[in-house]
Amino acid sequence: MAFILDDLLLLPLKGPIAGFRWIMKQIQTMADEELLNDQAWKERLIELQMMLEVGDITEEDYARQEKEIFAALREIRARREEIARAAAAARGEEEEEGIGIYTGYGKG
Repeated sequence: MAFILDDLLLLPLKGPIAGFRWIMKQIQTMADEELLNDQAWKERLIELQMMLEVGDITEEDYARQEKEIFAALREIRARREEIARAAAAARGEEEEEGIGIYTGYGKG
């Protein structure tokens, strides 16, 4: 009974804080999803290849932009691997020589 009374009395203080935490968690989740989404970069690479084939861009422009896209894809892969390592560590799994985490690129 005392806990219920405490919860009711502290509701005006705890409610806004809990709501703020929920909002911040949602923002963090959306930011993480955006940072880990490589689909837009892959679509941009396909678009660049088509532009090169029809002559809209030069080989030099293509090479420069392709380099930027691959750098972004490598960053996304590194973030995915870092998150996977952190999750494995949180589960108490020890990191072996080859971590063996599938990130969607190359060999898993």
